Amino acid sequence: MARINITLESDKIAQVLTDSRGDAFRLLLQEFLNAILSANSAEQLRAEPYEQTQERTDFHNGTRKSSLVTRVGTVELAVPRHRNVSFKTLVFDNYRRAEAALVLVMAEMVVGGAR
Repeated sequence: MARINITLESDKIAQVLTDSRGDAFRLLLQEFLNAILSANSAEQLRAEPYEQTQERTDFHNGTRKSSLVTRVGTVELAVPRHRNVSFKTLVFDNYRRAEAALVLVMAEMVVGGAR
């Protein structure tokens, strides 16, 4: 599996923390997981949405909504759909095993970087 780089803008993090303190971690987790799903889809298809490449294996076909119940609340995910080959991800299985560690890392990120 390739390395996935995800960028969360500090302005957006600060806005989430000030606007919805009770839901801050849930909303950050939701953004984080949706970014991972999008990156997994692009990796599986070997192309970003609307990108034309010779290596492309299939096409994006929108998303479907899915709820994931976590310790910080229910997270609404936009799970990518592909036209001919079904989308596969380990996010859901891996998330169950690493949920506590992920919440801890997000808390350290917020305390250390977002003001």
